Amino acid sequence: MDETQILTFYANSRGEWVGELFDDEARLLATTHPATIAAAIFAMGECSLRVETYEGSFTMQFPFDIDEMDPLGDLMEDEKMGKWMSLFCYFSHFDFASTLPYDSRPDIHFHTAVHHLPQRLVKVHPSGPKPMDFESCWKNGFSPSTIRGVRG
Repeated sequence: MDETQILTFYANSRGEWVGELFDDEARLLATTHPATIAAAIFAMGECSLRVETYEGSFTMQFPFDIDEMDPLGDLMEDEKMGKWMSLFCYFSHFDFASTLPYDSRPDIHFHTAVHHLPQRLVKVHPSGPKPMDFESCWKNGFSPSTIRGVRG
């Protein structure tokens, strides 16, 4: 099993957990939104990921396997990190390449991830163009209220 993809965490100035995705020693992406990290791993076609915190480390399957809940839970430093990881596990089951036409949020996370990844690592590419609201979401800060057709 290739364990070159590593997920670590740090707290930002607002006390939110930021997930940092590494490929070996190279930092690929850092974000407070677990869906973007999940979309990056999906784009790389990976089937496992090493999660490292101050509490320890664990290699999880991607998508998340329910049998891994206890070992992953043991790594969480607080409730906020646990919620971040819970959402990440949920998003790990998304098929980011086949999003729904009425919900552009997964597509935005997928395009964002692919935009930031080195192209040599991208195995799964978006099938269509960037969503119309892609640029405005970046400029205005990504939230459901900044995406056309989605009420926040």
